[in-house]
This record gives sequence, C-alpha cells and structure tokens, in this order.
Amino acid sequence: PNVGKSSLLNALLGEERMVVNPVAGTTRDSVACGYEWRGEKLLLIDTAGIRRQAAGGEEREELDRAAVAAARVAISQCHVALLLLDAYQGLTRADLAIAGLVTEQQKSCVIVANKADRLDA
Repeated sequence: PNVGKSSLLNALLGEERMVVNPVAGTTRDSVACGYEWRGEKLLLIDTAGIRRQAAGGEEREELDRAAVAAARVAISQCHVALLLLDAYQGLTRADLAIAGLVTEQQKSCVIVANKADRLDA
C-alpha cells in the first residue's frame, strides 16, 4: 500500500532521494541510505509496500514476492522498524502482516500514522 514511506524518508533526509508517486507500487526494491542524527550514523531503508496477493497478475505477484523477501531481510537486519500506517485507511491486513514479521523477529517497532490530515476533524 502507498502509505508514504518514501515521502517520509525524503522528509527525514531533507532532500528528494526517493522517487515519490501517488501510484502504489512505485518503490520495488529496498533502498538504503545513510543518515546522521545527533552524531549517530544510521542506515535508513525504504522498502516496497507489501500488497495482498492477486493484486495485479502473475508478473506483479512475482514482484510482490521479491518485495516481501527484501522486507523480511530488512526487518531481520534492523534494530528498530518503523511501521508506517495510513491513518485514513486504518489498520489493514498488510499492516498486521508486517507487524507480525517485526514481532516474529523480536525487533523494536515504532508505529507511525501518516496521512492524518485526511481525517475529518
């Protein structure tokens, strides 16, 4: 799902490093970039969204399997995972699946709700 992971990373970095597009599935590979915060060197990884199966044909499903595999690797190597949710859509099955991967790997997790500006006040 297009929850704004690349946009968040660009905002943190203060530059347009990641391609941002309103079309879901724009990020297909995990992209890592260095970042320094308060003197600490960090590695931030932008992963592809994990979509439900059968959401675009056989070729798309192969890309999605590769995206899930890359996300699993990124989670296994991280110290802290940011689980970015679309506040407007609410919690989805894909969000729960990713949360499951994070807890399965016993990683720390920060849950971030994005797109809250779309909620009615």
